[in-house]
Amino acid sequence: MQYHFQVDTVQTMDSQSGQPQGSFDQTAAQLFSSSGAFSGQDTYIVPGSSDAYNSVSTATFVFYSGAAKLSPDTKYYWRARAKPAGGAYGAWSSTASFTTARFAVQNPSNHLAISGGSLSGNSGAVNIGFNIAENNVTTGTSAGGGAYNTADWVFVKFSTMSGTDGSWNHATLTGGSVGAGATLTAASDGKGVFLNHTANSAYWTSGATVTWNSAADGVNTVDVRVKVFAVSMVRVPQGPFIYNAGGIGGGASNNYGGGSAAVLSNASQLPAGAPAGWPNGYSGFYIGRYEITQGQYADFLNSIWSSTATALFYGSVIAGQNMTYSSGNPYGSRYAAVDPAAPKAMSYTDGWSYLSWAGLRPPTEMEWEKAGRDINGDARTYPWGDTAPGTVTYNPPNEGGACIRKFANYNNVAGCQKVLDVGRYLSGDVYRAQAETGASPWGIADLGGGVKEMVINCGWTGAVPANGSGTVSYPASWPAPGTAATGYRGGGYYETAASLRISARDMASFANDTRYTSTGGRGSRTP
Repeated sequence: MQYHFQVDTVQTMDSQSGQPQGSFDQTAAQLFSSSGAFSGQDTYIVPGSSDAYNSVSTATFVFYSGAAKLSPDTKYYWRARAKPAGGAYGAWSSTASFTTARFAVQNPSNHLAISGGSLSGNSGAVNIGFNIAENNVTTGTSAGGGAYNTADWVFVKFSTMSGTDGSWNHATLTGGSVGAGATLTAASDGKGVFLNHTANSAYWTSGATVTWNSAADGVNTVDVRVKVFAVSMVRVPQGPFIYNAGGIGGGASNNYGGGSAAVLSNASQLPAGAPAGWPNGYSGFYIGRYEITQGQYADFLNSIWSSTATALFYGSVIAGQNMTYSSGNPYGSRYAAVDPAAPKAMSYTDGWSYLSWAGLRPPTEMEWEKAGRDINGDARTYPWGDTAPGTVTYNPPNEGGACIRKFANYNNVAGCQKVLDVGRYLSGDVYRAQAETGASPWGIADLGGGVKEMVINCGWTGAVPANGSGTVSYPASWPAPGTAATGYRGGGYYETAASLRISARDMASFANDTRYTSTGGRGSRTP
């Protein structure tokens, strides 16, 4: 069967002069760059078969937003007709309708926003209310049988000194509540809460409340200011996985398995000398859905001592890095990101400071590899599968250049030698098949390309890396920035395809605490 699909903002499409806004005849093409794409099943009746259900054919038409495409918050009408192979179209179906919701055009994928705010309760236990909104939240089960979901890490900073320089501290959170579509779980160390999504939604929004144990933080007054922060993460499930598939990672930096591929089937298979509990990836953990952005980093700089922020600020405008400092602005608003959704170029010291302040930690390279690969025997080459990324280009919105169209931002393409917004390939700016989004089986974006991502490598056997302290002073259980136990995984925007392979370890040990335009990272956290 083949289909003809029409869509318009008026119900009586036959009465119009000319064509409806969208008229898509599947016999002409499967892909319609003006508004969307068919995804369906063509079938036929088996000769001699009496099974009439074999003649049933289904199809889905997927729209995406952008220039000259659908509009937000608009009611559209649609109808369809079908024909068998070699036959003629039948009658149009009755006309139905749908209403579009909000489109996040600027940040079509990586959109997570906190708004509103209220304080209530007594001086010992304060309820902090706010609204939260996010694009494309998901929950599901991978092909390998692993249950996963997106999750928002929410944490709070407070000041009893009217928000003056250096007065912001990390709040101890003990619980709270959230609306439909998510559950709230407080971290055992009180550094924040996880909002674990329980349903799929293209745009999710809810009211939420977190409970602050202000007494534990020595606050006995309601004269206080708070800031609520959120980081989009993914819960990667417990399960066995293949590490160093194909043995391409080598055995440097005390690599587990000595350079051979290994199956991690329990939490006790550790690099030589590592203590029990060292995060080898087998157990479940949380990891950033996206790389740390320039907008997140600006929020960080605006909430720490100004003298510390000065040392952690990178002001060069190069390769998509563009953060500003305005000395005339009051404390708390001096730093800004010109492109807040672009990944942040960082040294290890920058990244360690941000992650500790946020109550997160760097992932180990074994965790990072599991984040890019399914459980139970999956040996894929790249986060999206085994297909090598291509070099076809397009002009993505808000980026200003001809950039790689599918899979990953890599290969140092002339005219686009820069970072792109995180989650760009998950967005609906052009049609991409699932694998072409570059996402891992858990829906994690940009593990290949973008910026090389900071990890703790298998050579760090001194301690189990703890979650961050909530201050810029990272825990002693982390390796010192720029030592042999620190490195990068995933390749950057100017790397070749070989560096995008999940098991590639060409920079797993990189003892240089310098800012580069394609070194960044994402946070993780032990539940």
